[in-house]
Amino acid sequence: MRFCMILMCFLIFPMNPATAAVDISLRGQDPVRLEDVYQQEGVPYIAIEDALDAVGLTGHWNPISHSFLIRSKYGWGEISPASGFLKIGGEFYPLKDKPRFIDGRLRVTDSFILNQLAQLSGRSIYFRNLDPDIDNAPAKQENGLEKLFAFLLNKKESKSELLLRSVAIDPGHGGLDTGIIAPSGYKEKQLNMEIANRLAKQLKMKLGIPIYLSRDGDYEVTMEQRFQSASKEDVDIWLLFHAQSAFSEEVSGVNLFIRPEDSASDVADGNEVEAGQSDSMMLANDLALSLRENSIKVRGIYPSSRLSLGRGDLPTVQIELGYLSNPEELQQLQNPDYQNQIIQALYTGIHRYAKKSKEKKNEIN
Repeated sequence: MRFCMILMCFLIFPMNPATAAVDISLRGQDPVRLEDVYQQEGVPYIAIEDALDAVGLTGHWNPISHSFLIRSKYGWGEISPASGFLKIGGEFYPLKDKPRFIDGRLRVTDSFILNQLAQLSGRSIYFRNLDPDIDNAPAKQENGLEKLFAFLLNKKESKSELLLRSVAIDPGHGGLDTGIIAPSGYKEKQLNMEIANRLAKQLKMKLGIPIYLSRDGDYEVTMEQRFQSASKEDVDIWLLFHAQSAFSEEVSGVNLFIRPEDSASDVADGNEVEAGQSDSMMLANDLALSLRENSIKVRGIYPSSRLSLGRGDLPTVQIELGYLSNPEELQQLQNPDYQNQIIQALYTGIHRYAKKSKEKKNEIN
């Protein structure tokens, strides 16, 4: 049966691919050079067994289910050339590219290695394509990025006397895109949604302003849809919620990210905002200060070129709420009282920023 399946895959995918080479390893380890790699339409396909060996995982082909099983600390992960999903623990996670049989071996793409395989290993993975087939790369990928970068999230001038007209909030991940999964099974998407909902309620109750959530339930949202919530005319602030994971269980605390055109700053001593700082940095400083005042550890404020932050001058901060890889912090983050502590701190930081911003505007006028 397996022979028939392989033969069929050869017929479906005629073999004239270009060979290539890639480096793969867990972050912090020496990379493993893999040369049994094929390029198809600009996408590298790596034998799943080779990829697993490079990151310290194991697996095997199941001839009964016609699927490949991957052993992980979360249980057995299952992929198949007939399915566009990774199955684990009774849940299904979408794959960007289906696995393919090429030259007698089941192969996966760089997307699977950097995302699903990293999720199964519980660690970040280093991947480098040494022979990128640029000439055959799909044009639609570039066009998609251009479309996203067309969303210029610019600050709109307002004559309103309100401190804030509205706030956009993006609870990261959702649906089959779970984000980080803690060893206990707690998912990043749950934390992001809980914090977003509770902060939205706080802002509505105390400021009486509309709040635009990129999602209000457990479903997937495209990057374009996330940008749309922040593109509304009356939005003065955009906050994005995520969580993190680290190699060491000891790492903990909140990280704040802003666009790279903003310079990073150390606010450990609660220093006042320096003249000339961007609105995003002002907002991040006020959020960091309020979090620290509420006994919540803040590791720092960092510039980031990540696509999720978009472009423009709309005051934007991505808040990494903590490390789900730290058992103590994970327990705190699931505690409603600690969540309320975070919410109160964020509200105070937002209110503090809004007052400063209004005073700054009045001085200019």
